[in-house]
Amino acid sequence: MHKMSGVKRFNVMYGVGMAKYLVSYHGGIKKHNDGSDFFDIEIFKNKKKLNAFINDLYLAGYVEAKMDIYL
Repeated sequence: MHKMSGVKRFNVMYGVGMAKYLVSYHGGIKKHNDGSDFFDIEIFKNKKKLNAFINDLYLAGYVEAKMDIYL
């Protein structure tokens, strides 16, 4: 199990496909059938809405965590 499993966390990605800004976030509860964490996503076209969403995540107790692709 990953050391961040169950922790409220999010990751911001830029220029993914046609999306300008993409935020994937895990609320600490949702899981896939195999037990791995399930991430929801939000897509933004402008930085003002992106920053407002990120601020809301911080206020809700989320921490920014970089995705570790080598797990």
